Amino acid sequence: MGAELVQKKIEDNTGWILLNNVTKKNALGSEMYKRILTILDQYEEDENIRVIVIRGNGGNFSAGYDLSQGMPDSYRDFVKKLDGPVSRRLWYGPKPTISMVEGYCLGGGFELAMGADFVYATDDALLGEPEIDFFFTPDFNSLPCIILPRKAKEMILLGQVISGTEAAEIGFINRSFTSTRLEEEVKKVCRRLVSLPEETVATAKTGLNGAFDAQGFGNAIAYGEEIAIYNGLRGQTNPQCQEFHRTIKEKGLKEAIKRFRDYGQSGSLDEAGWKK
Repeated sequence: MGAELVQKKIEDNTGWILLNNVTKKNALGSEMYKRILTILDQYEEDENIRVIVIRGNGGNFSAGYDLSQGMPDSYRDFVKKLDGPVSRRLWYGPKPTISMVEGYCLGGGFELAMGADFVYATDDALLGEPEIDFFFTPDFNSLPCIILPRKAKEMILLGQVISGTEAAEIGFINRSFTSTRLEEEVKKVCRRLVSLPEETVATAKTGLNGAFDAQGFGNAIAYGEEIAIYNGLRGQTNPQCQEFHRTIKEKGLKEAIKRFRDYGQSGSLDEAGWKK
């Protein structure tokens, strides 16, 4: 039996969720989302766990949804029962959550990371929503709520991908660090959270989320899900979208991406584009 695609470890009152689809840069699939939800259930019930951290093994957080496995049979069920609930659980769950981002953090992986209360990344991490090239819109559409409107439009409508350094500068992650410092800096935050009174932290998180929802965050996320589902239905009759998925089946994902994605046109990182 191969290694689990999502692993867990517990140390120093911190529950770690480790994405482990390393050969595919931790691309996400339905079974991985199910596994994350199961681990979240376990961590939320464990009184010894005070903080939850999600990261990717092998130097990448996640390159996004694994398009090579094909579209879910029901995109509505996928959004409403799998990827949406994972991000919501990270955001609304009683325990503080942290995304530790290295390498690629794109598309569905980006939306997963944005569900956490805190996001810390390496300076050279690549974050963004490039899925517009592949006929998708964000499922967990948090960007319009956490950054300036025109920057959100630039990132989503152009498919722009930016570095961890810029992401920290414009405020949709907390901070960025060198790759040698990131893990220790995240553990410092964990130690601080563990040292605080558990019930007070949970109550403060509930209060913050209530204030954000009063400003429209919850409605914005729900609306984004419905738009993503609507877009998924439209894709079933879009000739270009059908051609994209046919190319994946016939020639593989890399060839399909090469055919449909122009890395130099997203206006990110440098003139050569962002692909490593």
